[in-house]
Amino acid sequence: MNFYGNGNRTAQLDQEWELQEASHYAQSRTEGEWEAENEYFFKRMLHGIQKAARASVPIAKQMAPIATRILLGATSNSPIGTSLNALLREGETAAVTLETQLFGHTEAEAEVANSEVAYEAALAEVLAAEASHSGSESEAEAFLGAAVPGIIQSMGGGSVLRSVMPTLVLANARLVRLMHQKGPEGRRLIRLMPTILRRTVASLKSAHQAGRSINSDLALHLLVNHVSQVFGNSGAVTSGIIRNAVIQKRTTR
Repeated sequence: MNFYGNGNRTAQLDQEWELQEASHYAQSRTEGEWEAENEYFFKRMLHGIQKAARASVPIAKQMAPIATRILLGATSNSPIGTSLNALLREGETAAVTLETQLFGHTEAEAEVANSEVAYEAALAEVLAAEASHSGSESEAEAFLGAAVPGIIQSMGGGSVLRSVMPTLVLANARLVRLMHQKGPEGRRLIRLMPTILRRTVASLKSAHQAGRSINSDLALHLLVNHVSQVFGNSGAVTSGIIRNAVIQKRTTR
């Protein structure tokens, strides 16, 4: 299994959009010129972002079963149990609906809505983007660890999920370590963690509303299933990475 087959090309794509952005910020401009040029450079960078996102699909599909083994153990053959199917569907639907409300319908044109919840969700996306660029595993873990409470809060799961937050933080850290160790391609997948965590939180809320006990085992299995479903879905991988990068650019500009 080769995780690095396209490493040089995908790393180059990352560098292209980052160098374009750095070149732009290095120039002194009036506010009007700054906005116009920023949008021009953003449109140029978007092409590179889209290509890099598509290049991440094979590594994501390879990583899905590895992530399952890392979190659930080598004896776990199938991450998806029939008893979880309804919770997974409900979590995905709820998360996608909220993302549309917060960021719009199109990932390439993502804009953060003017609300506290949207700002909280956008901060999580920015922290994930920063983690994807970090050269240090511990730093990347710290960025994503800081994002978890905000994601839970933005999904309205604070009081319900307080007891399983340590489980989600620890599992999140293990996933970030795994992806970080796989080089530039693997680190780019860290950008998908807010998407995965939102779906997990939404599924846990659905479980609570259905009268199920919320515990660490359920939280871990739902998280693993959402990792498997997102990583195994080409559309979810590309749209999640593109949206994360666009939100990062628009938020930090």
